[in-house]
Amino acid sequence: MANIKSQKKRIITNEKRRMRNRAIKSELKTATRRVKDAVAAGNGAEAYSAALKACRLMDKAVTKGVIKKNQAANRKSGIMRLANTVATDADRAAYQKPAPKKQEKTGSKKAAAKAERKAALAAASKEKAKRAEKQKKEEAAAIKRKEKAAKEAAEAEAAAAAEAAEEAQEAETADEAGEAAADESAE
Repeated sequence: MANIKSQKKRIITNEKRRMRNRAIKSELKTATRRVKDAVAAGNGAEAYSAALKACRLMDKAVTKGVIKKNQAANRKSGIMRLANTVATDADRAAYQKPAPKKQEKTGSKKAAAKAERKAALAAASKEKAKRAEKQKKEEAAAIKRKEKAAKEAAEAEAAAAAEAAEEAQEAETADEAGEAAADESAE
């Protein structure tokens, strides 16, 4: 094992690159095998689409530095020559390019968490506003009920007072009549 710090780091980075290169080379082998399988099965459309996908993968491998440019060109040429043995013009015309992948937003987890908290806070404030509106409506309805009850109570009280005054007046007139009768009998 190396003793120098930079050499230790170099060993780690080389291992990471080796593993990445191995995965990419395996992917290339799988892509070429798919083309060969489609050709063996005689499926021209599948062979053509698999060949185009393999060519794209090889171009990516060149940009990553896994294989050299001429090596990729030679492999692509061989794959397309093989695919063209079964692919017809109709297969090439029927080929539809796959839809590009939608790139997801880049950013830190912290920013995503902040945006999530902000969205949750906005949702909570909307819910709170709904509850407050509902509470105001209930309070207004309660005030109307209280006013109605108070009005009914006042009307009932006024009716009771009028009735009591009427009874008192009847009793007074009866007393006056009784007194008048008593005065007449006393005379």
